[in-house]
Parts: sequence; structure tokens; C-alpha cells
Amino acid sequence: MSWKKACLVYLIALVVTMLANIEKVSVWVDDRLADGPASETARQVRRVRNLWRETGLAASWRQLDCAMAVYYDETYKNNLACREEPASDAAEAALRERLDPNQPLLKPDEPIDADSLLAVLSPPRSPLAEPGDEAGPAPATGIKAAAPDPGLSGQTLTQGKAPAPRKILVVGDSLAIGLSLSLRRSVAELDSVELIEEGKVSSGLANPKYYDWGKALRVFLDKYKPDVVVIMMGANDAKYINVNEKPRPPGSPNKTWPEVFSMRVEDFLSALQEKNIRNYWIGLPVMGDAPYARQVQIMNDIVMAECAKFKNSRYLDTWSLLADDQGNYSTFLANEKGVKIKVRANDKVHFTVAGGDILAQTFLTTLARDMEISPKKQAAAGKPQ
Repeated sequence: MSWKKACLVYLIALVVTMLANIEKVSVWVDDRLADGPASETARQVRRVRNLWRETGLAASWRQLDCAMAVYYDETYKNNLACREEPASDAAEAALRERLDPNQPLLKPDEPIDADSLLAVLSPPRSPLAEPGDEAGPAPATGIKAAAPDPGLSGQTLTQGKAPAPRKILVVGDSLAIGLSLSLRRSVAELDSVELIEEGKVSSGLANPKYYDWGKALRVFLDKYKPDVVVIMMGANDAKYINVNEKPRPPGSPNKTWPEVFSMRVEDFLSALQEKNIRNYWIGLPVMGDAPYARQVQIMNDIVMAECAKFKNSRYLDTWSLLADDQGNYSTFLANEKGVKIKVRANDKVHFTVAGGDILAQTFLTTLARDMEISPKKQAAAGKPQ
């Protein structure tokens, strides 16, 4: 075979392989090119991805791919491509909107269970209205919930201290993106509340040259004018923490990474304080790798200490929410029916949709203690009083 024919065969094989894996190729390109000078390339890749999805061959390949998910720990289960086809024209239009090549992030299409949301927001079910009850409100997954704040034992969830928020801005790294997917479904059931997602994959406070959160946050605050900001980041920052590193002498020009991180968190939160915006920093949950978990604990402690300096900032500890009964990392947790549900991704860092729902409902419970939020009237219609 001549070299020309060999190159042609190789090229054809490469194109077929890329088309067969266009979902993964599109995600890979988005992570690296979506916000850079080659953003147009990423947009074109998404267009190719969408055209490929319209072909009959793609549909057959998708069915085969999803059918094999059970043999690969169901790693495809939460993919949009593996969900059922939309049953109505409106659902199909919503699906196409989510597949807009100008939008790198795919949005979920299942609404959250209204009964679970009402269980969180309804005063009769609230542990805060019954001081003797120590069990928290059930999250959407039925697995765990945050412990109630004893200082608010006489206050119902709908008797917030501040008016209802109109805009909730979510910022942070890939963990924030995962959290926002669960929050999007929850917030969609709330009355007159808009969720704005501005997560950035692989970002953090460690590398401002890649993504400067200090500047980005200020831009988002001016652009969206949110009433509440939710922060979840640090998965990348914690890797730079040396647990055995000693602090530098006072006045030393060289600082440890925890010291630098502390200053950057302070600068980040000061931007929110300057505009008097209520904000919640979601702490990172327990991690699967023991050395990394120790780094994350140190980072969580720093964030908690910095949040305590600002009256508008509140740190939410989630370390034990995705842990087992012994407080150890667990990929699966049993729900109220005793069925084990996967709450953590295979990398032992990120969480699944079920894990994100636990964190989202914990945040909403906390928010409801501070602000007046209520479900939409249609969501509450037909419910017993």
C-alpha cells in the first residue's frame, strides 16, 4: 500500500473515531479552548457534535453506548445523550436550547421533585419549628441533611430575616458547576428566583493567570447585580498545600501557600462585602484520597476563618454530608429505603447528581433560615394544608 493510501485510511479512521467519541471530544475541547483565543474552534466542534447527533448512525451508536453503561460503572448514566427522548414539542425545544453550540455547559432537563422541595420549605415539616426533633429536613435524595442551627430553634423556614432573593449567582470551579446543576432544578421551583451560573472548570485562586477570580467576581457582580452569591471552589487550590510547611517569620517577603490563599480568599470576600451582598461559601466534602483530604481540611479551615471576618459571609461545612456513618469517604450512601445510591464520581473528588442534590438542599435549607423563599404557587397547588 502506498503512503498516500495509508494516510487516507488513517485519516478516515481518525475522523470516524472522533465522531464516535464526539461527546468526549467536545467536552475536552470546551475545557481547554472555550474561553481562550480559540473559542471559535470550540464552537465549531459543538456544531459538529450537534449535527452528528441528528444522524441515524449517531442514534444507533448512542443506544449501544448507553446500553453498555452498566458494564462501566454507569459512567454514562448522567449524560444528556443517554436520557429518554423528549416527549413533547416544548421538551424538544428546551433540549435543543441546551444543545446550543454557543453554550458549552449542558443543562439538566428533569425538574426537581416538588414534594422534596416542599418538605424543605414547609414549616410543619421543619425541625426548626420543633426544637425536640434533631433530624434535619430530608434532601431530594432522601440520604442526608444538615443539622439544624440550635440558635434558630424558634424560627420557621419561611420566616426569613431578609426579603426573598431575586438573583442567585453561583461561582467557583467544576464542583460549583456540579452544584449549580442541582440548584438549577431546585431554584426552578422557587417563586421569582433566578439562578445565574458562572463556574469555571480547573479554576481556583492558585493561578490568576489562568483565571483571575478576584477580577471575574467583580465583573459578575456589576453585570448581574445578584442578591446572593454561592461559592464552591478549592479542589484545585488544596493540591498546593504542604501540610508540613511551617509559617514564615513575620514580615518575611516569602509566604506559604496557605498564607497566600488566605489573603486571596479575603480579597475575594471583600468584593462581596463592599457591595453588601449576602454570600455562602460551600465547604468541600470529604475526599477519597487521605493525603489530599488532609489538604482539603486545611483549606476548609482557612476559608471558614476568612468567612468569619465578614458579616455578609457564611461558611457551610459539608465535610460529613457525603460521608458514611463513621465519617469516612464513601462512594455510595444508603437512602431512607436502604438502597445504596452513588453520590461520588470515580475520581473520588467530584460528586454525582445525587450528591449534588444533597449539597443543594442543604444550602437551600440554610438560605431559607436567612431569607424568605417559597415555592411557586403551581408547585404547591393541590397539596394538603
